[in-house]
Amino acid sequence: MMPTPDPNQRDLDLVRRFQAGDESAFDRLVETHRRDLYRLAYRLAGNHADADDMAQETFLRIYRSLGRFRRESSFRTWATRILLNLATDRRRELANQRQSSLEDLGPSEHPCTPGGQGTVLRDEALRKAVGCLPRRQRETLILRVFEEMKFHEIAAVMGCTIGTAKANFFHALRRLRQRVRG
Repeated sequence: MMPTPDPNQRDLDLVRRFQAGDESAFDRLVETHRRDLYRLAYRLAGNHADADDMAQETFLRIYRSLGRFRRESSFRTWATRILLNLATDRRRELANQRQSSLEDLGPSEHPCTPGGQGTVLRDEALRKAVGCLPRRQRETLILRVFEEMKFHEIAAVMGCTIGTAKANFFHALRRLRQRVRG
């Protein structure tokens, strides 16, 4: 019986092939990671159109910088970091665009206030509560709960210590409990 190949090693082999000029190796990386990166993008964006755009933009950024990938982390960790950076950039852009419109809302209409529009459906309220978490807590929660990453993987993706990753996760859980109960 043949041993199961290590996914990280397979990815690193594909990266080496791409860096040596084999364009088809990039296609294999996309095939391997497309579903996972889309799923993470969907959890970060909350809708199909934005998630699809984010996943495509992530692969474009990966393609442009793959020649400089130094293999200091797994390909998955590196690709996830690129997606999180892209999501952060997009949130900043949206925040700048929406700043004036949020100021015009009454307190009960603001999406991050208890009793606002998100209380109609529990799932929607939870999604909005997750969306209102501070960025690092939200990303840590999504990586831990939905992507089932271990804390050492989250720390590598987020560029922090394992203790910080754990603290972000537990603070996120505490805030969610408070918001859902409130």
